[in-house]
Amino acid sequence: MAVNILELVKGYLTPDVIQKAATFVGESPSATQSALAGAVPAIIGALSDMSSTKAGADQIGRTLDAGRFDGTALNNPAGFFLATGTSQSLVETGKGLLGSVFGGKAGGVTDLIAQSAGIRGSSATSLLGLAAGLVMNVLGRQRASMSLDASGLSSLLADQRSMIAGLIPAGVSSLLGWKTPVVAGVTPTAPGGLREAWVGPAAPRRQNWWLPLGILAALIVAAWAYLANRPAPVPVAQAPAAMTDLQLPCGTKISVPQGSFDMTLAQWLSNTGDTAVPKRFVFDHLNFETGTTTLTPDSTATVDSLVAIMKCFPSTQVQLDGYTDNTGDAAANKKLSLDRANAVKDLLMKGGVEESRMTTQGFGQDNPIAPNDTEEGKAKNRRLELVVEKR
Repeated sequence: MAVNILELVKGYLTPDVIQKAATFVGESPSATQSALAGAVPAIIGALSDMSSTKAGADQIGRTLDAGRFDGTALNNPAGFFLATGTSQSLVETGKGLLGSVFGGKAGGVTDLIAQSAGIRGSSATSLLGLAAGLVMNVLGRQRASMSLDASGLSSLLADQRSMIAGLIPAGVSSLLGWKTPVVAGVTPTAPGGLREAWVGPAAPRRQNWWLPLGILAALIVAAWAYLANRPAPVPVAQAPAAMTDLQLPCGTKISVPQGSFDMTLAQWLSNTGDTAVPKRFVFDHLNFETGTTTLTPDSTATVDSLVAIMKCFPSTQVQLDGYTDNTGDAAANKKLSLDRANAVKDLLMKGGVEESRMTTQGFGQDNPIAPNDTEEGKAKNRRLELVVEKR
C-alpha cells in the first residue's frame, strides 16, 4: 500500500490545530480549513512535479537535510505557530520554502488559495507556510523511515499524484504549467469548493444544450436496465498492503504493513532523538464487529505486533483512548469506547504485557477528527488511539 502523504499531513491538522491556525491568521475556522484543504495538495503537487527530474529530487533532498525536516517539529503543535528557543515556528519555516517550491509563481498560488477560501492574501501566505512545513516534515520522516535515496524519494512523490487528483485549487494547475484539468472553466460555488484533477487534457466545450440531456437520458435507461437484470455481485479482492520486516532492538522481528501504526510506533520508540511525551498514535488495521468489543479476525495481527513492541520497550507506559462517531446515545457510545479500549488492553495482557503499564479511557463521540456528516468521516472518528506517556 503506497504511503499517502496527504492523509499523513491531515492527521496533524486536528480540530485544535485548525482552531489555533484560524486564531493565528485571524480567519474563521471553516475558511482556514478550506484554505489548508487546497494548500496541502498544492504543496505536494509542486514537490511531485519538482521530483520528476533528478536535479529536482536532489534539490528536495538537500532542502530536507538543510532544514532538518525529520519530523521532530510534528511532535510540538505549539511550535507550529510560535518560535521555540532558537527555532523558527513551523509557519515561518514553511513560508521560507514557498519560493523554492513554487518558483516565481508563489504569489499567484497565494492569490488563488486566498480567492478559493475567501481569506486575505497574508492569511493564505501563512497557511501555505504551515502546509509546506507539515508536508516537508512528513516527507522527511518517511524518507528516513524508508531509507529513500533521491530515486526512491522521486518514486514516493510520483505516487502522490493520483492521491491528490481532484484536490488542487482552481487555477493552480494551469498557473504552474501542469496538465490541464479534466473539466475546464469551472469556478467554485463556495470557498474552497473547486477541485481540479491533475490528469488528462481538457475536453472541448460544447454549446449544444441538447447533447448533455441526450447523454443523461441514455444513462438513465441503461441504469434502469442494469438494475432490473443485474447479476449477483461478485466480491472483489482487495490488494494486500505491502509488508515490511522490522527488527526490534530486543532481537524480535515483526512483519507489519508499510507505514502502519505498528511500524510508526516502533520506529519512534527506537528514535532516541525524539523523546517528547505524551505522544499520540492512531491505530489502523484495527476494527471491531459492529456494536461490540470483538475484534475482526484481520485485526489481531495489529495487536500481536503491538505486544511484541511493548515487550521490547519494557519501560514504555501507555494509555488507550477509545472513540466513536456520533450515531446513537452519547452515554452508550462513551461506554462502548471504554469497553473497546479495555478489550485491547486485555488482549495485550494475555500477550504478556503488564497491566501496570496500561491505562484506558473512553471518550465516546467527543473529540472527532473528521466531520460526522459522511460515512467516511464517521469511520475516521470510530478509532482507538495509543498515547505514550512514558518511554
